[in-house]
Amino acid sequence: MSARELTAWAMALLCGGIGACCLLAILNAGLDAPPQPAVLAAGGAAIAGAIALEVLLSILLPRQSDAVPDERERMILARAGHWSGLVLLFGVLPALGHYAKHANGNVMFNVIVLSLCVAALVEYGAQIVLFRR
Repeated sequence: MSARELTAWAMALLCGGIGACCLLAILNAGLDAPPQPAVLAAGGAAIAGAIALEVLLSILLPRQSDAVPDERERMILARAGHWSGLVLLFGVLPALGHYAKHANGNVMFNVIVLSLCVAALVEYGAQIVLFRR
């Protein structure tokens, strides 16, 4: 497995765990509840986890992690990023529409956070699938 595929697996697990915690916190409080502390802390956890994973992989695989992506890898990363962007758009636009109609920023915030989690999962999942082809 290449370093980029290992990174995709690790980030998919990280984003899946953080996304599940956010989803549970939002569902327990209700979609129209104000932002929950667990959801706010998830942003910091995602950043710290991503940095820790990248450092760990660069220590374990120094040559592969420092390599420039080849043509195939660039296309995979671009395609996965495109799909992720579409998923994010699919979540953000209804949230903005709901806010424009009902002026409820809490629903908009919660839907956008969940959309970010799903978009990250789609990106890393697509990378895994495309690297495996």
